[in-house]
This record gives sequence, structure tokens and C-alpha cells, in this order.
Amino acid sequence: MNILSRRKLWNYKLIEYQKKRGSSIVFGYPLWLTIDPSNICNLRCVFCPTGQQRGTRSQTIMPLGKFKKIIDTLGPYLFHIDFCNWGEPLLNKDLPEMVAYARRFGPSTKIDTNLNIDMSREDARRLIASGLDRLNISVDGASQQTYEKYRRGGDFEKVMRNMRLLTDVRREMKSNTPHIHWQFLVFKHNEHERESAKKMSHDIGVDSIGFTAPFCAPEWVSTIDEYNNYIKKDDNSVEFKHVQTQCNWLWDAITINADGSVSPCCSVEEQKDDFGNFFSKPFFFVWNNACYRKARRYIMTKIQSTRANICMRCDHIGASNHASIRRD
Repeated sequence: MNILSRRKLWNYKLIEYQKKRGSSIVFGYPLWLTIDPSNICNLRCVFCPTGQQRGTRSQTIMPLGKFKKIIDTLGPYLFHIDFCNWGEPLLNKDLPEMVAYARRFGPSTKIDTNLNIDMSREDARRLIASGLDRLNISVDGASQQTYEKYRRGGDFEKVMRNMRLLTDVRREMKSNTPHIHWQFLVFKHNEHERESAKKMSHDIGVDSIGFTAPFCAPEWVSTIDEYNNYIKKDDNSVEFKHVQTQCNWLWDAITINADGSVSPCCSVEEQKDDFGNFFSKPFFFVWNNACYRKARRYIMTKIQSTRANICMRCDHIGASNHASIRRD
């Protein structure tokens, strides 16, 4: 085991110990990073605050230099990095360089994209050569008519061309990565196209296709229970099916937005609810500031305190927990 691996393992054990104890002050570094290369988007997706142009965040693209400073601090401890949150990451032209820089520290890497961009063969080569592990492409339908109902402003055929381009170039480069995944959010209006999408994914040559239950308005929910995240109550209100009492984010994960602001999890829509800025102070002063300590205490005790922050107002604790982190 090399020095970097030993450092990650030591940090992992420290974080797990402090999480089990419910420590409000955390001495370990996060294991999981969600980072937003761009919070600007080219689509107007119906339930996305960016797509709805609500103005919840100042629009910006993260400079490569700032990204490197973040990774120099967190990279030696990270198991995984998600390159996406409130915008379209491929609008940041430095994204392949960002992935390649992060890969030096060994975390797995994933990009979530709508792939509704003008992609050249050279763009595809740069992305594949970056060492990216997984590319999730959001395509919620198997035709323009169904696709654009949620992905407003999207061009279905452009996405199909780009997926074919990526699979062709990956084959030419004799690369096993990235794993190319078609992500299909299942709504009432597109649930009938699942089999068509499966056939198209096979014909294009992507590695997998997955059908996901979205967080959406009740009238959009699929009639298939497997793709419904909600329980309808007698008063016609709804609640989440899978809410947990434990939130992992506050101990072992962090979200950093395109302007460097820090959110307690990937679900924090508004800039005013952030817990500080990565570049404002040394990392542990941000990681253990009053907002973080108060939120961690609340998750463990459920006792409200004065001036409640976003975690105390959360109505879906645990619903957006990141995937389990493995040491292997």
C-alpha cells in the first residue's frame, strides 16, 4: 500500500469513527466531492432552479486555477468526485483538464451531462483521454416529442449523434473508459418509451441504460410504482418514500459550487443557504464553522436551535445521500 492509499484509509477510518459518534467537529477530510464546473445551463428543465431561471445563484464558470487549489487540498483524501450540480459541466472548456488533474490523486470520477452541446471529434478525444471513469448522459425519452417535454430546449438528435461520436472515438482510442451510461428519468409522459430507449442504447453502443425515479411535481409522477418517489396522503399532500434519519453529507462529503461557495449537500438550491466559501478561510475553519456544527448537532438530536439553517429546514433528510463509499 502506497503513502497516498494509507493516507486515504486512515482518513476514512477517522471519518467513520466521528460519524458514528455524531461529532459536531470533524477532524477528517471529506471522502466524496460534488463540484460544479459550471452553474450555467443551456436547457430549461422544468424542475431545476437553473432551468427555471430563478436566479438562486450567480452564474459563473469555475476557473481551472481555483479547481486545482481545491483538489490540492482535498484530493489526497477523496474516493470519488462528481463533476456536476446546478449547471451543464461541459460548458466549462477546461473540464477534461480538471478530470485529468483530479485523477492524479486516484479518486473515481463521474460527469453528469445533458450532452446537448456542439461536440467535435477533438472534444470527444480530450474527454476520453482525461481518464474519466463514468459519463452519465441524461436523456428522458426516445423521441423529440417526449424528450423536450422535460428537457426544454433540448435537441434529441444532437444528443444521439454525440453519444455515437463518443462510443466511436472511444473504440478508436482503444479505451475502456469512460463507462457511458444513458440515464432516463421516468415520468408519466415517457414511461411507455423505455423499451424503445433500451433498443436505441444497444444500437448506439453505450454501456448501460438506467431508469430512475425523479423528484418532481405529483402530476408528473410515473404510474409505475417503481419510478415513484412519493406517497400520497389522505389530505392530497405527498411525502418521500425513502427518507432516512441519518445524513452522511455533513461528515464525509462536501459540495463546492462554481464560485467556490460550500453547500452542506448537493440539494441546496439557493446561494444564501451555503455554509461559507472554500477560499475565504483555511479548509478546517470552513468545514467546522458554526453552520456545520449546528447542522451536525441537529442531525443527531433533531433539536432545533435559534436561527435554523437549511439542514434544519430539510424535509427529505437522507433522500439524497451519496452512494456508499468503498475502500476497495
